[in-house]
Amino acid sequence: MTKPIYTRMFEVKTVFGVSDDQVRIWARKGLIDIHKRGRMSFVRTDDLAKIIEGKTEHRVG
Repeated sequence: MTKPIYTRMFEVKTVFGVSDDQVRIWARKGLIDIHKRGRMSFVRTDDLAKIIEGKTEHRVG
């Protein structure tokens, strides 16, 4: 089974064990991007994994 590239925001708690509120905080800090398509919101699974593992650099700008 392959790992999904994107995860819907409502699935983040189940898949990664962090709340969607925390994901929005990380997005405000510029650590990840939330991709909107209509009324749906997605995040890259690799981006979330890097934050959880402490392997991400703070973005500037």
